[in-house]
Amino acid sequence: MKKRPPDKDKELKATILPFPRKRGRPKILRPKLDYGTPELRLRRMRGDTAETLDLCLERGLITEQQHWCGIHLRWLYTLRHGAPGVRAIDPTHLGGIEIKNDDPEWRKLREQEYHEAITKLGKHMKLLMNICVYNERPGYLREKNPEKRAYKTGPISDLSEGLDLLAKLWCKPKKR
Repeated sequence: MKKRPPDKDKELKATILPFPRKRGRPKILRPKLDYGTPELRLRRMRGDTAETLDLCLERGLITEQQHWCGIHLRWLYTLRHGAPGVRAIDPTHLGGIEIKNDDPEWRKLREQEYHEAITKLGKHMKLLMNICVYNERPGYLREKNPEKRAYKTGPISDLSEGLDLLAKLWCKPKKR
């Protein structure tokens, strides 16, 4: 047997094996069990623990963009007035929290954004504040039967119109 002369063009190169991006042990998919009390499990099954905005999005009453606008309105409200609700706070105890320096220019722009949104809402302001900020659930969202919800379009359209006003104010139109 004759040995072939090595071709310079066909030199063997080392192959590098690609590694998967996820390393480690694969995640085990376990069934999700609700370990809450029986009363809490029942409330979760009925949907009583879900936020009103999330419930509207889940039932298809508002769009993703309108949902974001509702959450943004709540965020601006909490910057301006604090989180709604009753709580006792000791102002002398900081609890080891490092206090950041507040940027007055940024806060001024957020307050201006909040006031602009409130003036733009007009007649829809009360409904949107109740749903977005205070998480109140109107009667048409408490009903489980979709046929009963179908003819009550007045309050749903008011909610949608108010969120559309905020979407025009805050969201940039998509480029085609």
